This record gives sequence, C-alpha cells and structure tokens, in this order.
Amino acid sequence: MIWRFQRLGRYWKNLAIGDRFGAILTDAHGGYPDWRTEEFFETGKHDAARFLADLERIAPTAGRGRLLDFGCGVGRVTRALAEHFESVVGMDIAPAMIAQARALNGAHTRCRFVVSGRAHLRRFRTGNFDVVYSRLVLQHVPPRLVRAYIREFLRVLAPGGALMFQLPDQICVEPQEIFVNAPVVGGRLKQRLPRNVVRTWRHLKYWLIVDEPVKQMAKAMAMFGMPHDAVLSLIREAGGCVVAVIPDQSHGPSPQGYEYWVASR
Repeated sequence: MIWRFQRLGRYWKNLAIGDRFGAILTDAHGGYPDWRTEEFFETGKHDAARFLADLERIAPTAGRGRLLDFGCGVGRVTRALAEHFESVVGMDIAPAMIAQARALNGAHTRCRFVVSGRAHLRRFRTGNFDVVYSRLVLQHVPPRLVRAYIREFLRVLAPGGALMFQLPDQICVEPQEIFVNAPVVGGRLKQRLPRNVVRTWRHLKYWLIVDEPVKQMAKAMAMFGMPHDAVLSLIREAGGCVVAVIPDQSHGPSPQGYEYWVASR
C-alpha cells in the first residue's frame, strides 16, 4: 500500500506545480479552466454553503468545533468552512498543494494546513473532529486506500459528529492493476512463487516494457469509485451508521455517484 500512496502523492504534486487551480476544479466537460484566484475561491464559498445547509438538515446536533477537510488542495473550500467552525484542518497528500494552501490562506487564522504523509490519520487522536468533510477527492484514490481512509474518518470522528464523503460507483480499473493481478501462468516453479513476489516483479516489469501510450493513460487523472453496496458494507464494518445517501453526479454523467452522510455509533 505504501508504493501506491507514494505514487498518488507524486501525481498530485505534479498537478499542483502544473495547474494548481484547474487540477482541483475542472469545468463541466472535464477541462482545465484558467481560473482567476478570486473566482476560484468563490466556488468554494458556494460549495461550503451547500454543505452547511445539508449539515443543518441532516445532522443538526453535530458540533461546530473542529472540522477536517480531507483532500483540501489549496484550500478552496477550507477557508469558507473556517468561517463557520472554531477551527478547520485542511489535509492533502501533496506537499506542494499544502505549501500553496498556506501561502494563499495566511489571513484566514481559523484554518491550518497539514500534509498527509501516510495512508492513515494517526496524527489525530480518536474522536478529534466534530465534522469530517471530503468532496471531489476519494474518486481519484484507488479503492484500497479509500477503504483505509474511510475507516480512519470514522475513527477521528467525535461521538455525535458527522462525516460526509462523496464517491461514485466503480468507474474503471487501472491498466497497471489489470497487468499486475492477471493469473500466473507457466511452469510449476513460477506458480509456486508467493503472490507478493509476483506482484512486485510485475509492477517493475510494467514500467519497463509497457508501451508509452498505455503508461500515459495510466498517468492521466484516474477516476475509480467503489460499488455502492461495498461502500455501505465498509461503513458498517468500520463502526459507522449511514444517516443519508444523496445522489451526486459531480464526477460526471456516469456512473451513479453519491454523498454518504455517516454518524459514529
């Protein structure tokens, strides 16, 4: 899982350097608009207002003390949410994104920004946040990491708190994952090798021999998602209670997507 996390971090680092606004918020056709700073952050105000209205309707008793904005990017929504909570922590796996978030939001004293250096949230104690928010983020994260993060979201959620994350149904499987997980064929010796050895070798082999067009496709802004029933099962297994599921197509016209609103048990 570590290599997967590191590769994801490098990917978002490159995007932050190349187009810090367009990579975070594409247009209706998936393009990369040339956002002005004021216009870009204005979209964050609209998203925050929508979320807060839903929060008041779905989880009115959730506290307004501490909020975690997971996958904050440069703080597009973080700064807007900080106007309604005592403190907000914006977290992102890309140090370049966090560096820019700090530079762009220095005047907003209620929010701070930290780097997620691993596929967990252990820097935060259990029950640390009244609200956990993650939108337009997990759809770009491979399912194995999504499972780990959802468990961590629920761990850091305070009793009586509210978690909201958005995620579409499964969209695609990475070409590299198909290559790495293909059945082992060949002689008996090859088939007796431990599966982790086979997978490690195939990851290396993929980048050595696969054609460049396929590699570029794998490097594109990947969209994953997770089957709806699998998400619901994961929430239950992690100790959460689903309080609302709202259809959401912010990722695109298909497949079906959802906002999951979850309370801790």
